[in-house]
Amino acid sequence: YPLPAKHADNVVQIVSSGPDTDWESIMQGMATAIMSARDYVYMHTPYFVPNDVILNAITVAALSGTDVRLMIPVRSDSRLSDACTFSYMGEILEAGVKVYQYTKGFLHSKAIVVDDFIAIVGSANLDERSFNQNFEANAFIYDKATSLRLKELFLNDITNSRELSFQDWDNRKRSQKIKESFARLFSPII
Repeated sequence: YPLPAKHADNVVQIVSSGPDTDWESIMQGMATAIMSARDYVYMHTPYFVPNDVILNAITVAALSGTDVRLMIPVRSDSRLSDACTFSYMGEILEAGVKVYQYTKGFLHSKAIVVDDFIAIVGSANLDERSFNQNFEANAFIYDKATSLRLKELFLNDITNSRELSFQDWDNRKRSQKIKESFARLFSPII
């Protein structure tokens, strides 16, 4: 086989995890990237059912003054997952995270960009299943040009999204709140 080409401009680290590993490597890498952010963290995910580590990383980053933005689909392919996702919205909105609901089709992008330096793309969602139950692989790309391109894509997607305010979330129907509370019970397996 030919030797792979070498590029001095960027470094790519392929990280995998699954039920056969001792460490939740993708989740740990994501949490480290989020916690190291100084300026911004932009995240695309179709399913947002974070474990405590990711939830704490996101809220601490936002409370520290970092511009943290999360984009989720206005509706995914799972009502249970949607209800569970919304059960986390109050906590992150209150911490200052800006949440956008993508309205132009189903958002299936799984990407995080941090401070024009780290771009994370791959198969893992921001959920417990992706971190320790499914076999997943993500690329951690340490490159300014790639990060700027991913940031540009995120900002372009905002034009096809609506921002979820804390007031909108707080004023949802009581029946929706009950569904979300019930769905949250299943968050470790969603």
